[in-house]
Amino acid sequence: MKTIFQGQAVKSELIVLMLEKWELHPQMKEVSADADTDDLDRDTCVMVPADEEERARQILFEDSRYDQAEF
Repeated sequence: MKTIFQGQAVKSELIVLMLEKWELHPQMKEVSADADTDDLDRDTCVMVPADEEERARQILFEDSRYDQAEF
């Protein structure tokens, strides 16, 4: 598994949901072992299988066709 994002749980949950919609297989993991799972500000990371890492990075971090269009 490769880490694709590390940050607040609320953001990680959105990233997991987005990647699942693209039929990828992300997993959210707590950074600290004694994390309060009710705290949306806790530190988490999102990991994807190594063979899905490039596609996940494209989905999350590359400009979309709409961003690249010159109107």
